[in-house]
Amino acid sequence: MMQKYNNTKIIIGLDHGYGNIKTAHRVFRTGVEYFEEEPIVSMNYIKYKDKYYVIGENHLIYQGNKTDSQDFFILTLAGLAEELKSRGLHEAKVVLSAGLPFAWAKSQAADFKKYLMQEQELFFSFRKENYRVHLCGVEVFPQGFAAVCSAGSMKGFNMIADIGNGTMNVMQIVDGRPLEKSLVTDKFGVSISMKEIQKELSKSAGESVPEIMIEPMLINGLQGRTGNMAGIVSRIAERYAGDILIRLIDYGYKENLMHLYVIGGGGCLLRHYSDMASKGNVTFIEDICANAKDEYLAMQKQRRQAV
Repeated sequence: MMQKYNNTKIIIGLDHGYGNIKTAHRVFRTGVEYFEEEPIVSMNYIKYKDKYYVIGENHLIYQGNKTDSQDFFILTLAGLAEELKSRGLHEAKVVLSAGLPFAWAKSQAADFKKYLMQEQELFFSFRKENYRVHLCGVEVFPQGFAAVCSAGSMKGFNMIADIGNGTMNVMQIVDGRPLEKSLVTDKFGVSISMKEIQKELSKSAGESVPEIMIEPMLINGLQGRTGNMAGIVSRIAERYAGDILIRLIDYGYKENLMHLYVIGGGGCLLRHYSDMASKGNVTFIEDICANAKDEYLAMQKQRRQAV
């Protein structure tokens, strides 16, 4: 029997990344595969309106606008289920807090909100457990705001670099105040490095190498690995990390004058394949769920609207 919800609305933050979907307490790979019949092997699937969607077995192809397909809507259902499960719930009234890349938040926020609100009464199952969600509203914020706020007052000159699988987002902050003109979204995410590594490994090995074999070396470094694969990964990752730094400088980064905060999966590459981790004025926000934790921003906005 599903737990009955009361009149209290809960707020769930969801980071719709191209590499991973993140909630405050859960992370899973961004991937959707449609099946007409119930999957035989995988339990990791959404059943919605008598259709089946296996979640997390691949990465989505980059889309400039996340509303171009139903993929991110289905992934939203999976994210809601994961976060409700972590809270011991299967039924709830939810305000969804979502993010978009800095430079796209203004132009795409209305469409993204409408896309996520296409159904207010949601009935679906995930891993054969039933969920019922009444979607009360959606708040859309620039990605990275939660991580920025949690970093403190941020006095002086600062730069945020949110490096995801599909995009790199940059914002300057002066004395705690984000500069509107500094917002940049660059289609230079980690997937570019991954594709180059796969291409080189394919030439060398004569066969394709899946992402799942490469990702641990990008996330955790080589960790003593040697050989041809490790050499290729290291060479290309170092080049990508160098290119990131060049782009940051183009976007106004001044190493000796500002503090740099690095968010997202791309931060792993900078930590392991550049010398930036040794610099005193660089902070790596390692919580992969940081962008999803903008729930309190939605809460503050909801409270202001209620006054």
